[in-house]
Amino acid sequence: MKKSKIKEAFPRGTIQRFATAGGFNTLVFWISWEIFRVTPIIDFVGETFIWTISWILSSTIAHFVHRWFTFDGRRDIKQTLLRAVSVYSFGLVASTLSYDSLLIISDLPIRLIFLINMCIWGVFTWAAMRWFVFGYTDEEEE
Repeated sequence: MKKSKIKEAFPRGTIQRFATAGGFNTLVFWISWEIFRVTPIIDFVGETFIWTISWILSSTIAHFVHRWFTFDGRRDIKQTLLRAVSVYSFGLVASTLSYDSLLIISDLPIRLIFLINMCIWGVFTWAAMRWFVFGYTDEEEE
C-alpha cells in the first residue's frame, strides 16, 4: 500500500492509526516479556519485575512509534516523552484497578473483561496521547 493510500485509509491522529501502532507495541511488550521469562534473570527478580521491565521497554518504544506513525513530531521530544510516561503510568495503575474491579463485581468471562478494559483504556490513552502528549491537530505537518 502506498503512503498516500495509508494516509487516506488511516489519517494521522485517528484511533484506527493508533490501534494499528498499538498492535505493534503490544507485540513488542509480549515478546520482551516472554524472552525475559525464559532467562535466568527471573529467578533473581521475579515475575513482577520482569513484567515492569517489559512494560517500560515497550512504552518507551511506543512513544517513538506514535511520534513517527500515529501523530507527528511537532512538539519537543523531551516534552512528549515526559508526558507519555505520565499517561502510561496513570493508565497502568488505573487499568489494573478497573480490571480487578470488573473481575470482582461481574460474572463476565475473563477474556471479555480483558477486552472491555483494553478498549476503554485504549480510547483514554489515544485521547491523552493525541491532545496532551503530542498536542495533535489536523493541520498539515510543518
